[in-house]
Amino acid sequence: MQLLSDTERLHLHSYRYSGGDSSPVYKYVLSPFAKFCVYSFVPTWLAPNVVTLLGLLASVVAVVCTLLFNPELNSEGPRWLHLLTGICILSYQTLDNMDGVQARRTNSSSPLGMLFDHTCDTINAGLMSIAIASSLATGWTVRIYFCLLSGFFPFYFQAWEEYYIGTMVLPPFNGPSEGLLIAAIICMISSYKGAHWCHEVKNKSCHTVLCYFLLHHTRVMMIFNLLI
Repeated sequence: MQLLSDTERLHLHSYRYSGGDSSPVYKYVLSPFAKFCVYSFVPTWLAPNVVTLLGLLASVVAVVCTLLFNPELNSEGPRWLHLLTGICILSYQTLDNMDGVQARRTNSSSPLGMLFDHTCDTINAGLMSIAIASSLATGWTVRIYFCLLSGFFPFYFQAWEEYYIGTMVLPPFNGPSEGLLIAAIICMISSYKGAHWCHEVKNKSCHTVLCYFLLHHTRVMMIFNLLI
């Protein structure tokens, strides 16, 4: 079965990725840190796709440890597990920023690299949501869908937008930058106080508030994508 026509194959070789991140956090913190890591620790012979794969492996480590040590995704999981999840989130975020720097550094950017990067991002959105659900103590309930949708919805609409306008420009407040930092902070708090902390609010469950925030965060990013 032929997936691409001859014309599409021809355009594939001439494809050039166009995009950017307008987040101040990315511009002044995350991007400079990624460049520092690449130029300080990554050899020039290392392929950018390997850096991307290492980021995905961080997500795999988080979800495997979650399923082993807190399979019910409740508040009974060990606190070190939430700390590990937070570290894995930050590791994935940093490596995801580093692969593009390495590609430009070695002049090895390609359509295949972009496809591999976006594929890993998609897989990560599902895997890391399970680990984050453990730190929120959602259990295998309908509440876990808030974690899943907060990653899937923005990514889907962003890719959809890129398909039609030919560029992917992330808004000033977005998932790969602020969203992952917020998720890591939540995991760190759960590591310090235990995952039950988000249930200990009078009259209104903080857990419900956090789930609402995740969904609201999704809507905010979708509105930014439409306006900018």
